[in-house]
Amino acid sequence: MFVKRIPGPVIFLFLFLAGITVFQCRPHDEVFDPEYGGGLTFSTDSVVFDTVFTGKGTVTRRLKIFNPHEKAIKISKITLRDGGQSAFTIIIDGKETGLYEDLTILGKDSVLILIKAFIDPRNENNPFLIRDSLEFITNGRNQFVNLIAWGQDAHYLGDETLSCPTKWTSEKPYVIYASVLVDTNCLLRIEKGTRIYLAKNAFIYIKGSIMAIGDAENRIIFRNERLEPAYDNIPGQWGGILFLEGSYDNIMEFTVIRNGVFGIRLGTPDQDTIPDLVLKNTIIENMSNVGILAFTSDLYAENVLANNCFDFVCANVGGGSYTYKHCTFANYRINFISENPAMYISNYISLDNDSTIFADLDLTMQNSIIYGSNQEELLFDFKEEAGAVLSMKNNIFRSTIEALDTLENFLNTDPAFIHPAFYDYHLDTLSPAKDTGAKIGVLNDLDGILRDDKPDRGVYERIE
Repeated sequence: MFVKRIPGPVIFLFLFLAGITVFQCRPHDEVFDPEYGGGLTFSTDSVVFDTVFTGKGTVTRRLKIFNPHEKAIKISKITLRDGGQSAFTIIIDGKETGLYEDLTILGKDSVLILIKAFIDPRNENNPFLIRDSLEFITNGRNQFVNLIAWGQDAHYLGDETLSCPTKWTSEKPYVIYASVLVDTNCLLRIEKGTRIYLAKNAFIYIKGSIMAIGDAENRIIFRNERLEPAYDNIPGQWGGILFLEGSYDNIMEFTVIRNGVFGIRLGTPDQDTIPDLVLKNTIIENMSNVGILAFTSDLYAENVLANNCFDFVCANVGGGSYTYKHCTFANYRINFISENPAMYISNYISLDNDSTIFADLDLTMQNSIIYGSNQEELLFDFKEEAGAVLSMKNNIFRSTIEALDTLENFLNTDPAFIHPAFYDYHLDTLSPAKDTGAKIGVLNDLDGILRDDKPDRGVYERIE
């Protein structure tokens, strides 16, 4: 068989021409430009972490790096200026590091860097500022992105029974990473201005007593531990405050309870009608279940604003004795859809074992507002096996129950809140709640403002 031999120079010429063709066909954005001096652009010039509890890592923040050039460039070095002493860590291509070299970005393309922080405790009461910066070196040009975090020392508690008695103070916040228990005959005293942050599935169980008394300028805060703005108004981020059987003499004033599963869950059946919990000047909102759930218990509530709960804002079930004065229970379904009324009241409760408990119910409500998005925001559910005594005067209800249209109650009259979508339940100047309440001895409103001679209905007094 005859095979024609191709001369060597011809082969060399063919390969040379093929190389030129491949080079010419290479996408423009993959061609490196080592002379480009225009630098990078960034999604932000400062990566800021909100309050970071010391001794705990943060969620990651994102930083996008853009190559505005038409051709590819290589970042020769990305480094933290504080090096190994930095409180920050960068994550590139899944690798956690303080230094990354030779990162390629194609023309008109971008890459994503993740950044997180870990701050060592300093034994300081006040928040302190942590700074560093990321340095980028590209074709000899240096560029910087600021890294900023506010560190905060805290008390860390979880999976434990608190000492008896216990006092929480306002100097440092309390981070509850797992549930805690106030045991029988023990007292948890919480000072004004104290901040309590709770992790997912963390509850405060109370078999003894709690005394949490703030004031209008220094409210006691119970909320989720995630402090990024994206988590400010998300329900269900922690468990709730649960009062167990045998708990008594509980007082909570000027408190804010947000973003849990339950706000208050009161299960303290006994033979008297003395309030097991006195709740005053308190805000409960953004619960994935119920704001106030009380069964066969005794509760006194004054100047209590409960709103935006997936299930009921307030539920009194299985009988009990309940008093509500100048309260506002509102459910405008800001970030969810629900057909449940804002308030549910019954004199029985069905248990998991298919049995039912019946108990007499006594409910007093004055100068309060129950309103929301549904046509029916108040549901009574009574059985003949137990009694129910209702005293409801000078309230505003959204309800189809015509029998409520008496005793100076207003039925289906919009209270004209300022802006429920932004959690503002102050009254508009033309609100029908203005100057139409009765004088019942609740002198100040939820803001601590003195009510005038013609008090307004609900938690807030409008002063023109």
